[in-house]
Amino acid sequence: MPTTPRSAYAHYCMLARTLERLGDRWALLVVRDLVTGPRRFTDLMDRLGGITPRTLTQRLRDLEADGLVLVDRVPGRREVWYSLTPAGIDLAPALDELVLWGLRHLAALPAPGEPTHPEHLLSALRLVLDREKLDVGPVTWVVRTRDHDDNYTISGRGGRWTLEDTAVPNPDIELLGTRRDLADYLTTLHPARAAGHPGVRVRGSEQEISRFLGAIAAFPQPPRGPAPSV
Repeated sequence: MPTTPRSAYAHYCMLARTLERLGDRWALLVVRDLVTGPRRFTDLMDRLGGITPRTLTQRLRDLEADGLVLVDRVPGRREVWYSLTPAGIDLAPALDELVLWGLRHLAALPAPGEPTHPEHLLSALRLVLDREKLDVGPVTWVVRTRDHDDNYTISGRGGRWTLEDTAVPNPDIELLGTRRDLADYLTTLHPARAAGHPGVRVRGSEQEISRFLGAIAAFPQPPRGPAPSV
């Protein structure tokens, strides 16, 4: 059972029951950051900008108690690894739909001082390209950060797109910048993005840069009407 009290909606509805398990602040974001694979506590703290260690510890305990998170503890090993159970992985399609809804209705530049992580932006970009089944031929794009040891590769082939947290050699395009500069660059609407960003280096042939900019022109999708009030 969960280790913290939960609010009960007190009516029979599967959405209500789901929110009783996942409606707590940060819970879905913890799941989001475990969908891509096992993480350590420090990995999650890095991705969940603004969370406190105490809150993260509590959310992980609750998710473990609910059968959504597995905890890998080995005697004598300092690191503890967290991963999703099959039930937790089953939430991935729902998270994808929430991300796409956010891109349609809430897309905007990061607020001043707002933490950013390239994995979140690149996951959303990969999702958009994959849903569009965009086929620009076989491509590999590497994204690196100057201020952190972040390395990612987005690959596209036959309209299918993947993201991995490593840098492949000899990519068609390489982006290098701070986390913040990369976030500003990738969330700038096309065609303003084509003008470049002073803090982001885009390396590749003229043809590959043109293909890259054309492929990501749909990201982020312009908001449809005013953003809902929160």
